[in-house]
Amino acid sequence: MSIASLIYKKFIVKRYDNDHIIKYFTHEDFPGLNAIPVSFKTPQNLTLRGNIYSYEGSDKSSLVIFCHGIGGGHLSYMREIEVLCKAGFEVLSYDNAGCFDSEGESIRGMTESINDLVSCLEFIESEPELKTRRIKLIGHSWGGFAVGSVLGIKDNIHSACILSTFDNLSTLFDYFGDGKLKIFKKGILKYERKVNAKYVDSSISESLKKTEAKVLFIQSSDDKMVSIEAGLHYVKQHTDNPNVRFIEVSGRAHNPNYTQDAVTYMNTTFGEYYSKIKKKELKTFEEKKAFMQGKDFWRMTEQDTGIWEEIIKTLK
Repeated sequence: MSIASLIYKKFIVKRYDNDHIIKYFTHEDFPGLNAIPVSFKTPQNLTLRGNIYSYEGSDKSSLVIFCHGIGGGHLSYMREIEVLCKAGFEVLSYDNAGCFDSEGESIRGMTESINDLVSCLEFIESEPELKTRRIKLIGHSWGGFAVGSVLGIKDNIHSACILSTFDNLSTLFDYFGDGKLKIFKKGILKYERKVNAKYVDSSISESLKKTEAKVLFIQSSDDKMVSIEAGLHYVKQHTDNPNVRFIEVSGRAHNPNYTQDAVTYMNTTFGEYYSKIKKKELKTFEEKKAFMQGKDFWRMTEQDTGIWEEIIKTLK
């Protein structure tokens, strides 16, 4: 295994579990929100688990699939899922391979989010109660890459929203961490090709040239996790499709659907948290958990109503 592959596996391609330090909301935090468990298999025979969320009186003619980002599971997005359910949608969201409640020793690669979304769509197509639904997609970061890529694979997608993601793996590694991974790009792409060969060359801009779905791409100009040059700017420059809209915001970092206050509070909280860890002021699990229990996670995940009006308008 190459040095690039070893670094990639150590820092990115690993398993992500709930550390029980950060607060993750569940459907029980939202009175009246229902959760019906679902599970399905990937081609690698890994079981992925999630739920279909809804409030009473939800729209049974469509189904929104929410794809989560790297580093957590779908519970990391319960505020977003609840907003969609409050708007009348039923939302299916699951944990990708190697994340939270799903099987897998690791996430396998950045292309795994595409592999898992295709598996989800094929599961829906096999279910009598779901296969007649209009399918609508939304994904953030790693999940946004899956959503944008799948638009070039499946032609039955009604609409989609893509948040804070990159056009393709090559441009991601050109910009990621101020270009620090660029020298390892060749080795990383070789690794990805072994894992999911059919998806390694996926490009959102290429997918958008083919799709008839209504699509909204949103990103903040100060996104440090995914450079907007590798994301919204690149896709916009390489896409000419009247069905696609772009919204560029500022001051929202990697979460353009959060309020400005939520982003500021989150950055302050985690800045303090990691500073205390570095200074060895937080050593044990109990100390770290106590620190986070004193923080307001409702405030930290407050959603921007204006951005959500645009998302819901696109999906509806």
